[in-house]
Amino acid sequence: MSSFFKKRGVQVAAVITAAVLICAAITHFGGSNPVAVVLRTIASPFQNGVAYISHKVHDTADFIIEMKSYKDENERLVSEINELKKQNRDITNYREENERLREILSLKDGMTGHSTIAASVIAYSANNWYDTLQINKGSLAGVNVGNAVITPDGVVGKITEVGPTWSLVSTILNPENAMGVRISRTGDVAVVEGDSELYSNNYCKMTFVDKGSSLIIGDLLETSGSGGVYPAGLSVGAIREINSDAMGNLNFATVEPLVDFNKLYEVLVITQ
Repeated sequence: MSSFFKKRGVQVAAVITAAVLICAAITHFGGSNPVAVVLRTIASPFQNGVAYISHKVHDTADFIIEMKSYKDENERLVSEINELKKQNRDITNYREENERLREILSLKDGMTGHSTIAASVIAYSANNWYDTLQINKGSLAGVNVGNAVITPDGVVGKITEVGPTWSLVSTILNPENAMGVRISRTGDVAVVEGDSELYSNNYCKMTFVDKGSSLIIGDLLETSGSGGVYPAGLSVGAIREINSDAMGNLNFATVEPLVDFNKLYEVLVITQ
């Protein structure tokens, strides 16, 4: 294989040398004498080839330069697009945060007769993701154990542990939590509590409903005010499933909280 390339290299070198010698001869025997005519005739194909190669080399060099320019321009445009996307995401996030804060402020203004403190959610439980969360306000801000925690959508839970600058909230999904509720449509009272089998789907269960109560899917629940933790009239959730025994008596109802625990950023603590 190496001898083949050596042979081809010698041949190419010979052709180039011949072309150079012919061109030199044409230059030496200038004019229109017979020798010059013969030499030009012989050299014409070589000159055409050299000119063709020269043009191709020039075109290739221009193409490479243009491609590099296009590549640089493309990288610049991609960088600008990514920056614009980031700015758009930032604007969207700021707009959503501003809307959430406006809703919290409106809720705070509407809680007449109650002392409230706005706080941000900063962590969730490592074991059971949504049954316990941590907020960034504590005893220094006036938060106490047993305070109710709410959002404009409804009840989140209650304070179970307090530090100087933080507090833990046991949500209504926690199996250890229970609250008195009222069915908005009928006025019947019941109890909503966390359930170890339902909380992974962000559901609670409702029990202790009067046997004569006529529940329907979609019924809305609100706090009854009993128990002294939650003021009456706060939104809690909606009935998603009704479970009855063979006699038609209600065992329990599955409740979907109105608070979206997947998107919980700011809360309001009722400190009274």
